[in-house]
Amino acid sequence: MSQPEISKKELEKRIDAYLHCVGDKLFNLRKGRGESLKTVAKATRMCAGIISSSEKGLYKDLSVSRVAVLCKYYNVPLVDVLVCD
Repeated sequence: MSQPEISKKELEKRIDAYLHCVGDKLFNLRKGRGESLKTVAKATRMCAGIISSSEKGLYKDLSVSRVAVLCKYYNVPLVDVLVCD
């Protein structure tokens, strides 16, 4: 059975909610370890601005590969960060 179509506005709302969920998890992982953006950026070779925007749910070009790099650094399974209820 096919799912009903959703509006572009509703889709954007769901994507924003998902990005915020992933971002919150990334932020909590970093803060839980007591690490600065600069420390994580240097260790992962990622831009601190991208990490910060991702944690805030504002980085619209967030890729699974970027999240995977952070998960590897934090030593957590990728699925733990990507699955949002």
